[in-house]
Amino acid sequence: MTVVLDCVRWASVASLGDPRSGPTPELDRLVQRGATTFTHAVAPGNWTVPSHMSILTGTYPWVHRRRTFQRGDAPMETIATWLKRRGYATAMFSEEAHLTGGYGLESGYESLFGRRIGSSDEDRTTVNRTLGHAQFLYSARFRRLLERLPALAVPLTTLNFAQEAAYKREVCGDYLLEDWSRWLAGRPADRPFHAFFNFVDGHEPYPELAGGFRDRFSARGYAQIPRFYLLAVPGLKDRVPWDRVRAAYHRAIAEADRKVGRLLAALEAAGELDRTWVFVTSDHGQSFGEGGNVYHGCGASDSVLRVPLWVWGPTEPGRPKRVDHWVTLCDVPSWMKSVALGRPAFDAAGRPSVPFPVSPPDRETILAEGGPASDPNRSLLGIRTEELWNRRQIAAYRGREKWTIDLTSGDVRYWPEGDRGLPTLPEPLGSHEATAARHTVFGIFGREDIARYVGDGSELARDSLDDARMKSWGYD
Repeated sequence: MTVVLDCVRWASVASLGDPRSGPTPELDRLVQRGATTFTHAVAPGNWTVPSHMSILTGTYPWVHRRRTFQRGDAPMETIATWLKRRGYATAMFSEEAHLTGGYGLESGYESLFGRRIGSSDEDRTTVNRTLGHAQFLYSARFRRLLERLPALAVPLTTLNFAQEAAYKREVCGDYLLEDWSRWLAGRPADRPFHAFFNFVDGHEPYPELAGGFRDRFSARGYAQIPRFYLLAVPGLKDRVPWDRVRAAYHRAIAEADRKVGRLLAALEAAGELDRTWVFVTSDHGQSFGEGGNVYHGCGASDSVLRVPLWVWGPTEPGRPKRVDHWVTLCDVPSWMKSVALGRPAFDAAGRPSVPFPVSPPDRETILAEGGPASDPNRSLLGIRTEELWNRRQIAAYRGREKWTIDLTSGDVRYWPEGDRGLPTLPEPLGSHEATAARHTVFGIFGREDIARYVGDGSELARDSLDDARMKSWGYD
């Protein structure tokens, strides 16, 4: 069973990062019962679609290349497809509409559960449906107006926030827990099972931040502004009361933790907990202004790439209680394949017994893609290109060190001891040091070597898209 706590970053789990974060008693209880804690887990990508596809296929985003809302089957075999072929009953339970929206993430799952299966981004709110094609709202002229009158962004986005918050309340109830209990009781008794969950509580918006009429013109109102404007309009994100947003985020994590407890309680009631493998993680983190990032889908800071990871399973001799080596979520399907074949899930360093797919990621250096915000939201295409968060980057973790390379400029930055959510970014390395890092860390000796990180030639190629609204925003 795989459980993804959407947008939950490593640093906001009290037992892993900041002790001031919200409590996670259910996950703590799982650890006390013997789950392995991975303290250095890295998400393959910085937003939902590419990272989930990596978790399902065991490959990095530049290998599977599913970085956009591109409809169709998974580009390669998923672990769910492999398990289904071996006789497993498979089901996906998702509060996140992207997972069941036809982008290939549901490949291999026989049963799908969710409130908005097959719905698009445009279906989410009335504002999206009626104003999604209003290009003026995303024009340079309108952005310049907000630079002069930043307070105008608050009343203009309040209605959309209210509708997004209402949508989130609709999809984040306990209905999936009830679906899970029914499915667990009614599944074929003669088949093993694999279930995949996504709980979206940690994802913005946070409904409790909605205020009354007066709040539309106060600091609280800036917490309702969507990511596009916070990133596109210089200085706007600095007006957001991030402490208040973080507090709402921590309470959302506590709600996701409660749901994990309910899942495990249903497993235990069915007599399945002690013989079921449970993988709990997140698809990416969440940023509250650190490194210039806002929420996720931009940048390669630890706030969006480092995630929590716990693995619970039947008693297995030699399985570590804690793994302090860097691991990638691309390892998850390899661990699942290993236990399905009756082999140990992983060793003391997190290395799986059997790779999925055949060629596993390099173990010495763990990589992740910090794609530009114009990948998940191409309305940002060409906006603020001077900012590092709007460049495609590759982050590399090795030992206790971290590097990032800007695939556009070739600049390499070194982050001693990771970045720890640093508010400022290190300067690019000098010529000699940068060349050495390109060779030894990223394996780049020439422009042609960048192609493997891009996935389609040496230029930053884009997948085709058939969504008219997104095309009107500059998607191609």
